[in-house]
Amino acid sequence: MRPIILFLALTALPACQTPHRTDDPAEFLRRHVETGLCNPVFIEGDSLWTIEERMKHYGVHGVSIAVIDSFKIAWAKSYGVMDTATKLPVTDSTLFQAASISKPVFAMAALKLVEQGVLQLDADVNTRLSSWKVPENEFTATEKVTLKRLLGHVAGTTVHGFQGYRQGAPLPTLVNILNGEAPANSPPVVVDQVPGRAWRYSGGGYCVASQLILDAKGGTIPQHMHELVLKPLGMTRSTYEQPLPSTMVHNAASGYVPNGSMAVGKWHVYPEISPDGLWTTATDLARFVIDMQRTLATDSGKVLTRATARQMVEPIVEPQGGAGLMLIEKRGERYFEHGGWNEGFCGEIIGHAGSGKGVVILINANQPAFMYEVVRSVMRAYDWPGIVPSLKQVPMDAAAMQALTGRYEGGNDDLVTITVRDGKLLRGPLREPATELVHIGEGVFVSRTDERRRRFVPDSAGRMTLRVSNGDPDELIAAMPRMQDDEIIPFEHVQRGDRDAALRAYTALLAADPNDEAVNEQRLNAIGYELMNTGKAQQARDLFFINMKLYPRSSNVYDSYAEACLDLGDKREALIHYTRAAQMDPNNANAASIAAELEREGIKAE
Repeated sequence: MRPIILFLALTALPACQTPHRTDDPAEFLRRHVETGLCNPVFIEGDSLWTIEERMKHYGVHGVSIAVIDSFKIAWAKSYGVMDTATKLPVTDSTLFQAASISKPVFAMAALKLVEQGVLQLDADVNTRLSSWKVPENEFTATEKVTLKRLLGHVAGTTVHGFQGYRQGAPLPTLVNILNGEAPANSPPVVVDQVPGRAWRYSGGGYCVASQLILDAKGGTIPQHMHELVLKPLGMTRSTYEQPLPSTMVHNAASGYVPNGSMAVGKWHVYPEISPDGLWTTATDLARFVIDMQRTLATDSGKVLTRATARQMVEPIVEPQGGAGLMLIEKRGERYFEHGGWNEGFCGEIIGHAGSGKGVVILINANQPAFMYEVVRSVMRAYDWPGIVPSLKQVPMDAAAMQALTGRYEGGNDDLVTITVRDGKLLRGPLREPATELVHIGEGVFVSRTDERRRRFVPDSAGRMTLRVSNGDPDELIAAMPRMQDDEIIPFEHVQRGDRDAALRAYTALLAADPNDEAVNEQRLNAIGYELMNTGKAQQARDLFFINMKLYPRSSNVYDSYAEACLDLGDKREALIHYTRAAQMDPNNANAASIAAELEREGIKAE
């Protein structure tokens, strides 16, 4: 932010062994999935991995998978243990936190209430809210927050996600959460961009939708979810109750955070029920996916009509998601999906909107990369529409590759470096390891880490540009010109330890365009934490310092700078800036607590 894994009965196959077509068809496909894990892009001749191998690689202790084919569950299987201490095996009835996959299931319930006439999809939510109101401001003057916009993350509401609460800790009410007041550990939910204008993920918006339902209908969200969705779909092992009822605790997996340790108390409690509160199983979530597919394909779903369900899979703001689901286009084929990340748990659901193919994966670890490998294996095994199973490498001579090397600029504070090593063309993004670019013919390259196509194109003066596209359709994502040797982007000054030069460069960018993504406060803060997490605390401290100078009225940047100082052992500077953060934001209990602890240690700010 490894202990030995106990696996259920699973025939271990070497990574190079391929199941035989003479096997039973269902068994063949299952074994193909279990032994076909691979990179995002599979190049002919690449090695494949087994589920067992990748669980060990990522430190994933427990997995539950349900594969959907022809609008039904083709098979479901679980692997590993729900807890490394008890070594109890994961079964198809083991409960996992669905995390943000709670959102699309909740969205289905909200849309059912629209069908019943209880809610209106496009009305100003403040006309129905009574216990709490969306604070009106300049952003809501002409465009209003609506249920559809809340479900589709285009309402302009804040608060991306929630960290949950340790078991036994005081839990906030929904109004506490919306107001960002104690004991809530998240900021208030407000509107800070014009509703309907742009997509931005907001768990806070789903809390507003919850309050809308409660004010319109009374009762509790877990009750409504059971009656409107879980019971009709036969999701009998699922609940939105938070904390988890004592009668279900024995069947719940323990969560494991990125460093492999168990989450404190085994899991967190999420009173933010609609965005994060669902406990469920892979087979129960598969029933949700199948019902969506049947509704869209044949109008035979158990909850929504086809017309309403289409609201969930039609983009509200192109090309982003619909009302509750994210959308993926693969060569003209539409998929709906949603992932989830809670403390110690991750999940993924994905379904084709027309063919009845899909998959659900739940794990008790924060290792989403593992899930995506399983998804790709299912896609290839079951021949999903629009999926390219493999690509072939086309040889390229050394001189041609050498002509492509250099640094290519992506915006005002980003670049990739193209080099040649051991006969391979390598792409090195800023702050990331270099990966190979594979030539697949006609001057087109791909990386094994993503499906984008890259082409190097010289202009009339011979200056090379790296053009990045989605490939099919060939829409341009970025055009990155090759930089001169003496050109420097601001972050390179940070890498070189020249904080003052970096500050001047970022200040100049902010003065030229305050909306430049290169000087976005949240972006710089996120990069700082990337640096902290990779052992580059001094660079992080310098970047947080620059962010303080750029945004001196933001409590959050002082808090981040203080954290970097504390990581480096500079407790005096940490105390000064934690104190400042707490003074600027009275709701920042964490900053106040750490400042008080430092003072108890005898640290003085003078």
